[in-house]
Amino acid sequence: MVALLYSNQRSNDALLQQNKEAQAEEISLICSSIQEAMSVAENVADRLSEDEKVREITSKVLKKDYKDAETFEEDCKALSFIDRYEQYYQEEISSIKIYVRNETIVSNQYFSYMNNNMQKQDIDFPEYYKNGDVFWSYTYDNNTSGKKIMQMTRQLRDERGAEIGVLAIRLQPKRTMDKVHNRNDNTVLIYADRDILTTSFSIGEEYDFLFKELERFKADKGTTTLTYGIKEYLVTYERIISARRAENYYTVVDILDYQELRSKVNQTIFVSISIGITGLFISIILILFFSIKIGKRMNRLRLQMHLVATGKYEELEPIEGSDEVAQLYQDLERMAEDIQRMTDSIVEEKVQKERLHTRQKEVEFKMLTSQINPHFLYNTLETIRMKAKINREPEIEELVKRLAKVMRRNIQVGDQMVTLGSEIELLENYFVIQDYRFGDRIHTEIIVEKNVNTDILVIPLIMQPFAENAFVHGLESKESDGKLSVHISRMADDINIEITDNGIGMNYYKLAKIRRNLREDKNLEKEHIGISNVHQRLILLYGEEYGVSIESREGRGTSVTIRFPAETKFPYV
Repeated sequence: MVALLYSNQRSNDALLQQNKEAQAEEISLICSSIQEAMSVAENVADRLSEDEKVREITSKVLKKDYKDAETFEEDCKALSFIDRYEQYYQEEISSIKIYVRNETIVSNQYFSYMNNNMQKQDIDFPEYYKNGDVFWSYTYDNNTSGKKIMQMTRQLRDERGAEIGVLAIRLQPKRTMDKVHNRNDNTVLIYADRDILTTSFSIGEEYDFLFKELERFKADKGTTTLTYGIKEYLVTYERIISARRAENYYTVVDILDYQELRSKVNQTIFVSISIGITGLFISIILILFFSIKIGKRMNRLRLQMHLVATGKYEELEPIEGSDEVAQLYQDLERMAEDIQRMTDSIVEEKVQKERLHTRQKEVEFKMLTSQINPHFLYNTLETIRMKAKINREPEIEELVKRLAKVMRRNIQVGDQMVTLGSEIELLENYFVIQDYRFGDRIHTEIIVEKNVNTDILVIPLIMQPFAENAFVHGLESKESDGKLSVHISRMADDINIEITDNGIGMNYYKLAKIRRNLREDKNLEKEHIGISNVHQRLILLYGEEYGVSIESREGRGTSVTIRFPAETKFPYV
C-alpha cells in the first residue's frame, strides 16, 4: 500500500510537470510563429522605406491637390509593385498601406488619409518613433467586424529627413490572433502587458490581477503559480519582443486552474490504477485458461523448429489453424524456403562478386595510370620558379611560388580539421595570385584582430570559396575601385569572419531564395555549392545557431558572415 501511494504521488508530480512543459512548448510555438511574421513585416518595411519610388510617389500624393478620384488612382498605379509583397508574404502580411495628411485623396489599397483623431487612436507613437524606428501596436480591422489586429508602423521620410507619411503593415490574423483565439485552453494575447488583443475564453474582472503580476515578471518567459483569493492558477507566459526595440512587445499567456488540473490528474491516475488492477486480474485468468491449450501447440511448433535447425526440411508437418502458433509455423515455413533459396544463390552471388571485384580493380588501375603524380607537379612548378629566379623575373617567381602553395594545400587537405592560421595563409596566397591578375582594379585586405586565436581548429576551405565567389560573381566585371575585405574578429565566445565586397550584389528575390535554400537544406545552384557545404558542416559540428549568413544589395555589394565557436569544441560530432 505504501508503495502504491508513493507511486501515485510520483505519477501525480510527473503528470503535472509534463503538463507544464507541454503548455510552455505550445505557447513557445505560437510565439515563434508570430515572431517570424513580425520579422517579415520589419524586413518589408525596411525595403519600402528605402525605396526611392515609394518616397517619390508618397511626396507627390502628400503635396498634390486632387480634384477627382481618377487622377489620384492614376498616380497610385506606380506603386503596384507593393502587391507583389502582399502576394509573396500573404501568409504573414494582411495589408500594406501608407497614411498621408492630404484631405483631397480617397482611401484605396495604397493610401489613406491620416487625420489627428486617427493617429491618436490607431497609431499612438512613442518618442523613439521619431528617430525612424519601427513601432508595434494594434488597430481595428474593418474586415473582421472591428476586431483588433497586430500592426507595425514606420515613418516615411524624404531625402531631407522630413516626414511625408506613415507606413502601416498589418499581420494576418490567421497567423497571429487566431492561433490564440482558437485554443482550447484559457489563452490571452496582451499588448505591452496592459491591452488585451484576443482571448480564447471569456475574460472577466477576476483576471485583473494578471496584468499586475505580468509587470513584475523580469524574464521573457516562464511558468509560475499565482494565488488570487482562494484560487490558485498555473500561469505560463512568453513575450514576443520586437527585434528593433526591447520595450515594444506582446505577451501570450496561458491560464489554468491549478486545483482543477490536480483534480484531473488525480482522476486520471485513479482510473489508470483501477484499469491496471482489473486488467491484471483478467490477464491472470486468461493466461491460466490459454496456457494449457496453447502449450501443446507450442510443443509441436518447437519440434518443427528443431527440424528446420537440423536441415530436415522435407520432414516438416503443417500446423493448421488461424492462431499465433499457426502464424508462427507459416513464418517458419517461409523462412525454411528462404534459407533453401539463399543457399542456392550463395555460389552464384560469390561468382558475381568476384567478377565485379575484378572489374573494379581494372578501373582503379586505369585511373591510377591516368593520374599525374602530385610530386611531379610540385617539382615542375619549383623548376619554373627557379628558372624565373635565374632569369630575374621576380613577379613570375612569386606567382609560381604562391600557386604551388595553394595547390599543395588544396590537394593535401581532406576532411581533417586545420588551424585558422593555415586558412588565413591560404587566403593570403590566393589574394596574391588574384592581385597579379587584376592589378589595381581590385584591392584586397585581410584584417585579423589581436584577440583572435589563430591556432584553433576549423573545417578546411572555410573562406576561399566565398572569396572566389566574390571575384567571379561580384567584382570581375568592375573596371576599377573594386574592393574585397576579410575581417576576422572575436565577439564573446564566437569567431566572426566577414567577407565583404563592393561588387554587383544581388536583388532581394535572389537573396531570399539563397537564404531559404540554406535554411531548408536544399541544393543550391552549381556556383553556390561551396556556400552550402560550409554552412551545413558548421551546423553539423556546432549546432543550428552557427553557420553562414548573407547580406546583399543590388549594385552595392555582398557581405558574408561565417560564425563558429572561438573554442575548439565539437558537441555535435
